[in-house]
Amino acid sequence: MEQQYYSWTCSVCSFAWTLGATGQPIGREEAGQIIGYPNCVNETYGLMSADCLINAYASQGYIAKQAWVTFEQAYSICQHYTGVINPIGMYHFMGIRGVERGSIWVANSAPGYMGIYDNMDAGSFNALGPCQVIYLESRQ
Repeated sequence: MEQQYYSWTCSVCSFAWTLGATGQPIGREEAGQIIGYPNCVNETYGLMSADCLINAYASQGYIAKQAWVTFEQAYSICQHYTGVINPIGMYHFMGIRGVERGSIWVANSAPGYMGIYDNMDAGSFNALGPCQVIYLESRQ
């Protein structure tokens, strides 16, 4: 995961990372355009709506699902799917890499932000929750 240049681009970086992880690499500028700069993602608010990200994934051929989850639910989803995770206490999107050693393994474009580097254990997850995941269920 490349580090983000601006504080508001975590969703853009995570979207680009997810597509790259699924074999469809794109640059961050293209990712921002696909998501919808400035109407869906911008300097003032970051990502304006989960629907913007879900629609961006759909435009690339993916069926993306959104869920508000507990740690156990997120862990289960992250075992099987990629996508993005957004703990509301951070308001920061990170890519879903999977799970490892009882924690959620993330691709974080701002390593160390709010104490999160590459993993979120149940304690950090619960401290930063509630938590939203947008995961790629399948290709269209």
